[in-house]
Amino acid sequence: MRCSINWASIPAVVATSRSKCGRPNTFRTLRTRAEYAEPAEPPKVTSNTMRIAIQGSGISAAACAKRLSATHSVTVFESGRGPGGRMSTRRAEAYQFDHGAQYFSPKTEAFSNIVEDWCKTGLCSPWEANHCTWNAQSGIQPDPKAAIATRYVGTPSMNAICKGLLENVDTKFSITAAAMRHASGKGWTLKDIKSGKALGDFDFLICSDKTAAANYKKDLDRSELGGYIKSANAVSSVQGLVIMVATEGRTGLPFDSLLLDGHPAFSWIARDDSKPGRTRTDASECWVLQSCPSFNATFFATLKNAKGRPDFRAAALTQLVPHFHHLLSEMGCGAEAPTKIVLTQGHRWGGAFPTSTFAGTSDNFYLDEGKGFAAIGDYFTEYPARVEGGWISGDSLARALLDVSKFS
Repeated sequence: MRCSINWASIPAVVATSRSKCGRPNTFRTLRTRAEYAEPAEPPKVTSNTMRIAIQGSGISAAACAKRLSATHSVTVFESGRGPGGRMSTRRAEAYQFDHGAQYFSPKTEAFSNIVEDWCKTGLCSPWEANHCTWNAQSGIQPDPKAAIATRYVGTPSMNAICKGLLENVDTKFSITAAAMRHASGKGWTLKDIKSGKALGDFDFLICSDKTAAANYKKDLDRSELGGYIKSANAVSSVQGLVIMVATEGRTGLPFDSLLLDGHPAFSWIARDDSKPGRTRTDASECWVLQSCPSFNATFFATLKNAKGRPDFRAAALTQLVPHFHHLLSEMGCGAEAPTKIVLTQGHRWGGAFPTSTFAGTSDNFYLDEGKGFAAIGDYFTEYPARVEGGWISGDSLARALLDVSKFS
């Protein structure tokens, strides 16, 4: 889809505003899409309502579904038990962990405005905490970036934002939807991969999960969508490991979040219960620890060469929990007794974090109007692997579809 306006000719500008908590926010306006400003009038609802299926329920899917559902019949299919994608929240026993996205700080004016709206409705809040950095030379130091850009999190969990956006959208969980071209050559027929149950016919299909294009996946009709699939598979991405640890008492660690440079195991550590809406009434602490790239490279290479099907979660816990124990002995202070770990869980993000962008379009999404197909995600934007990138992609596709006369 192209517009007569040359968006590239619109210069980027830097502006400063005040966040809800009074801190300055510096952000860029988007260079390529001026459409993010709220329209003067809402889209007109007509009798030409389309049935639209969206695969996935992360932030790009949720943003897209919310806007489109005001005009069209939208159904979201999510393979997991709840919404969020990489904004998911893990609940185990009496504990919860944001094991994907940790926080977000707006870079663009459009996203800054929408975050302010989310704050007003209780979907997110500023994360005011003791944010620090670490390296072997300087040790633990206050993170200077935390004083410049406000960090926001979903409340009372990171996936609360996607939940809120999907509140009035028909969303079906624990279903992996496979889409095949309808026998008529128009629209799409969906079925549940696991059960084989028919999920219905749809006029338009939106894929929000890049991994759906992987060669081992059956989510998409490869004979119909070869162009998108080839370009999506060319987007580079990295795997990541996360361990979640709950302690019975206080650890004495002198920070709520820690960005590490040069640590042999971890690149990020955060106390989840320091985030708004997660305060515990007992003395327990909930920690999320992300492994660093060097550890990941050795870890995945070793398991790739191992015999049999590797158990990534078990292996991650076996190797990373001892590093957490060592970290407690090195950095912990003020704990009354040795910290007792009462729960550990692991998670592997397989190729979920893009390190490049989609090369097949200059828009923030992929759109094949002839086949009634689109794809969205942070990897279409200049903010890959960021909450903001996902929102930009999903919201901009919805606006583009509503701007096309035959969709509205």
